[in-house]
Amino acid sequence: MFEGLNEMVLPIYNPLHQDIIMGGGTIAFVKDWGAFLHVKDNMIVCSLKGKDMWSVSPVELSSIVFLVTGSVSSEVIALANEYGIDLVFFRKGEPVAKVIPARYGGSMKVWLSQLKAWKSSRVKYASVFVRGKLRNQRVVLRYYERKYSLDLSTEKLQKLEEEVISCSTVKQVMGKEAEGARIYWSSVKSLIPLKFPGRKRKSEDPFNVALNVGYAMLMRRVWSAVISAGLNPYVGFLHSIRSGRESLVFDLMEEFRPLVDRFLIGKAREKGEEGISLKEVYRGLSNVGEDEVFTQARRLARSFEGEEYSPFLMK
Repeated sequence: MFEGLNEMVLPIYNPLHQDIIMGGGTIAFVKDWGAFLHVKDNMIVCSLKGKDMWSVSPVELSSIVFLVTGSVSSEVIALANEYGIDLVFFRKGEPVAKVIPARYGGSMKVWLSQLKAWKSSRVKYASVFVRGKLRNQRVVLRYYERKYSLDLSTEKLQKLEEEVISCSTVKQVMGKEAEGARIYWSSVKSLIPLKFPGRKRKSEDPFNVALNVGYAMLMRRVWSAVISAGLNPYVGFLHSIRSGRESLVFDLMEEFRPLVDRFLIGKAREKGEEGISLKEVYRGLSNVGEDEVFTQARRLARSFEGEEYSPFLMK
């Protein structure tokens, strides 16, 4: 079901989620099994076990996202078409269908704007994603620098972050990202009590396995956010476009990877030689960055309509 009017559904009732609003609408999530959406007095009503939980005017919505199994009346679909509301359906965290208005609503506008931005501002967006990643990596390392009086090369990362601004090609941006990765993971290696060989996706050491699981969880969350925001997941800026590759999902992930890193580094240092269990990874990262990811996807969509895009910044 929707998470209540005073929580996630209507940001206008909760300042914490104000920035999820896009244009005149709000994204709403159906999270409880068995919720039923129907129309009453031209309002979209959410019912659970025969009890009306709340109602909302369709003019306030831009998308309704079913994260679990629920049902929706044909009247809601007709009203969604009339007001340009997208209906998105997920199963086990992955999008399975998106019902867009017959008049193609807001999603088509976003797709066209996204393609225009790809043609005219690809380097600009690629550099923003990488600058956000470098800055957040620096935040992760700086915590340990200050706490233990270590030198973890945060100044080098800051220098790279500044250099990215002057890059004129995506290849140059990716070069700065790769250089930053070498510096970052070398420093992380010194913080991990386990036998961490450095970041290697196919490595079977406990920390790399935990990273792979954490990033997979993050990818699923970003994918959900990208679809919900009406973005085209296959048109990326930093990552090249390939058939079947969710390039934009990988782009947006970059800003949030350090969130996963921070949790896992802390957990690895806490557990020591005992290592991190996958259960702890799933439990600890189940909600990390959830609101921020959805908010950032909406900001990205708005940027294609003219607003300035800035990366997610960790504190």
